Amino acid sequence: MKRILTALIFVMVLAFTLYGCSRPVEEAGKTDAEIVAATATTQAHLDSLPPDVPIHPQAEELKFAASNTSITYVVLGDVATISDYYRSELETEGWTKRGNSPENPIGDAITLLRVKPDKNISVTIQGIPESDRVRVLITLILK
Repeated sequence: MKRILTALIFVMVLAFTLYGCSRPVEEAGKTDAEIVAATATTQAHLDSLPPDVPIHPQAEELKFAASNTSITYVVLGDVATISDYYRSELETEGWTKRGNSPENPIGDAITLLRVKPDKNISVTIQGIPESDRVRVLITLILK
């Protein structure tokens, strides 16, 4: 019985160690050079964004589409906390609330609409079920 218990504990420790050392799913099967290139591409996309488009500093899994006018990412937090972050950041960057657009959560999601004379921005924050993270979708519309 002691041998079985010892073997079981050893297997569990080994499994946790291997799991902890594994690459994230999106990096699985990629070479180190491919990971570096993807990181450089992400940084290039971030650098090309207008300076008044805030991206949460802890953003992960960033994806860009439509010439950087559509950005999605995942961040640790809840809908209320991240929406408060965006309300503050957008105001700091000079964005104004679009008309009387409601900002009430619908389920576990909320959309913030802001405008500037030359562009509009939509920030949707959606909870991820059974997770301590949210997904953020930013859509930038140039006039």
